[in-house]
Amino acid sequence: MKMNTSPLTRISEKSSNYRMPEPPSTPLMPSLISIPADYGKTIPSRGRSTSPIRPGPSAEKLRRAPSRTFIPLALPIDILDFPRIPHTRINLAISVSSPVLMGGATAEGVVNLVIDGGLKKAKASRKLATISIDRISVSIVGIERSGARQHMFRCLMTDLIDEAHPPPVDMAPPDQPISDRLWEVKPSTTLLPFRLDLPIMLGPPPYRSRKNSITYLVSVLVEAKMGGKRSYVRESGEIIVLTVHDPEKALLNLPNPLVVTEEVQTSHRGSLDSVELTAGVHRQTWISGYPLFVDVRIDNRGSRFVKKVELQLERMTFIYAHAAPSEEQGLGDTLRLPDRCEKEVILKVSNHAWQVQPQSSDLKTCSLSVPPGLVSVDAGRFFGVRFFLNVRVAISFTKHLMVQLPITLIHPNSIDIPPNSLAQVAATIEQKHRSRHPPTPDISYNYRPGQAFLAARRQSFEQAARKTISQEEITSIANALDDNDPEKPSTQQARRPGFWKERTVFVIRRFLHRSAHRP
Repeated sequence: MKMNTSPLTRISEKSSNYRMPEPPSTPLMPSLISIPADYGKTIPSRGRSTSPIRPGPSAEKLRRAPSRTFIPLALPIDILDFPRIPHTRINLAISVSSPVLMGGATAEGVVNLVIDGGLKKAKASRKLATISIDRISVSIVGIERSGARQHMFRCLMTDLIDEAHPPPVDMAPPDQPISDRLWEVKPSTTLLPFRLDLPIMLGPPPYRSRKNSITYLVSVLVEAKMGGKRSYVRESGEIIVLTVHDPEKALLNLPNPLVVTEEVQTSHRGSLDSVELTAGVHRQTWISGYPLFVDVRIDNRGSRFVKKVELQLERMTFIYAHAAPSEEQGLGDTLRLPDRCEKEVILKVSNHAWQVQPQSSDLKTCSLSVPPGLVSVDAGRFFGVRFFLNVRVAISFTKHLMVQLPITLIHPNSIDIPPNSLAQVAATIEQKHRSRHPPTPDISYNYRPGQAFLAARRQSFEQAARKTISQEEITSIANALDDNDPEKPSTQQARRPGFWKERTVFVIRRFLHRSAHRP
């Protein structure tokens, strides 16, 4: 049986020794690959992740992992069709230390490399041709698939052996002369640690449906020569990679609540009845696997009961036949119209106990538990995913009224960062914030755990303070407390931009605390 192969490589299904042709000097498939501007760039080093049980440097037996992570100029697009290339003499296995990898942190793991069955089978391999290894590299790639179409949108790579990091002693003698960057290796079993530094913006989260998917693979590739012929060996595994959302904006309420209203009129026994349905949410972003809350109001100006209220979670997939215009032409933000839309209702929740009597109005806050694993996906090369919350009311046996609210679903760990990666992500976010807003001697940005939730609470507190206390009262309270305040700010602090806003909030909090504990 014949199979479709990539134009770059063609592999025989019966051959276990795959030989990849030398890469040409001209760009490969320029009409299918648009190389982003950041390709060829080196990712800044993030250091190692923190662990409460990691042994000290003297206790670790593995060699130090190379720390240079770069974006290759030539994309390894043959991995789309051939994520695994086996070989009879070289066995590979790759493992990652964390089940979830975060943008702005590192991806750490170990490659297990077995040559000619290891030391136990060294005698049997003496008659075979020697193996010379040219390169061992580990890469993380992001792949978008829609039906039979596939596209690589992200690639990060690091080399495990080079002149500064030669193969371990049990794999190749240390005094071996290097010829054309080739190391002659012997039968052995070697553990090679690796570390890739991840940028803060990685791409869409992993997603999988019946026809479309976003997947991330970690792959190790060994380039070797055996008997004068070049051979390639590859092993890959699927991983979870997430982009960290802005903690200051992810869960904040909208400046104006999102409200949708719909009204329907019906005739009943010669009279004209009308029912008005209004639904609203304070924020648009919700966490997958957590409850979602929506306020629903029903104005029943008819002569019949409104007995059934149903919440629906609808997924809409936009399919694109053509890629977006190139950003090099200045058309990267051009709106694309989808060629096809696929709708699917994921979840339905009915509230039969809620009944609205004729000529009355009622308001309730309804909840819907979002199933885990659902995430919104921005429009890529082939598809995009959006979610909508539908509120549906049954007016009669044949008439229904429905309103629709757009929502965004995110992965819980995109704002609740795993503790081992928290220090690296915090340093990356602070560095990104300083690059956008040059720091002053009195202003600094510090990221704290749970800041996305703290920012939402701080916003609600400030809104409540503005509604309950006037500006004149705030000024009088601040002046009264500052007169007897031993920590009265200096003139230099008072000149700092934004100081009085922070000072006012601090003074109000202290005043409320003292009032609550006053006898």
